[in-house]
Amino acid sequence: MKSGLYIVATPIGNLEDITLRAINVLKKSDVILCENTKHSLKLLRHFDIKNVKIEKYTDHDFNKKHKHIEGLIKSEKIISLISDAGSPIISDPGSNLVKYLFGNDCHIESIPGPSSIVSAMQLSGFYNSYPTTFFGFLPKKIEQKKKCFKNMKYSNVVFFTTSPQLNKDIETLFDLDPSCKITVLNEMTKKFEKRLSFSSREYEQIRPLVLKGEFVVCVEYNGIKEIPTLNDNQIHKDLVKYGSKKIYEIYRTTYNISRNELYKKILTIKKN
Repeated sequence: MKSGLYIVATPIGNLEDITLRAINVLKKSDVILCENTKHSLKLLRHFDIKNVKIEKYTDHDFNKKHKHIEGLIKSEKIISLISDAGSPIISDPGSNLVKYLFGNDCHIESIPGPSSIVSAMQLSGFYNSYPTTFFGFLPKKIEQKKKCFKNMKYSNVVFFTTSPQLNKDIETLFDLDPSCKITVLNEMTKKFEKRLSFSSREYEQIRPLVLKGEFVVCVEYNGIKEIPTLNDNQIHKDLVKYGSKKIYEIYRTTYNISRNELYKKILTIKKN
């Protein structure tokens, strides 16, 4: 096996999903770089991978370790990079290291395998002939989330999120596009795998989602629609007819208007 950096995908949950090639590469490695040594040791012990040096590596370690890793490769050592789960570098440490090593004529190979992104897209059941945009982990501020989602009508969307951000992300999406459909996936390939798929109307019945851990969220593209213009006279007529509580349910899919935008318009009309 040639000396170099091997980017090795590991299981996202079920240990049986590891590939034979991944096990072979890890066993032949001189050094394995990982995010969390305790977590990775469990994986290595399970597959009886011994006599390999394990080093913690995150993007914060790049400046102090990149030349050391280059030196190991140029002294004929085999280095593997793994993440806590799935395919390394995708929303995980390592991209700076790969760029540096490529620029210094080091051999690099990808050892493909499990991917939470691909699994989530398969389980979403969404029509995947449209382009798909992957965001990784979203920013925490609502306005920054909106900037990420502003072009979502032109593609399916996949992103990662955590328990504290999950409902904020969902509500931001439905505010921007009440007609979209969302699938939330958690603990994929494990015994207690969860899959929730819902429209904005269905989410109103189950909100907030009380789930722990990290999630992959898929958003389905519904096609670019010609959105009719909403004017104050129409709102006034419908306010009289339906009342302010029911009007959002009626408007959200037709006019692609967020709850906040609609209620601001209603307040302005009532003042006038």
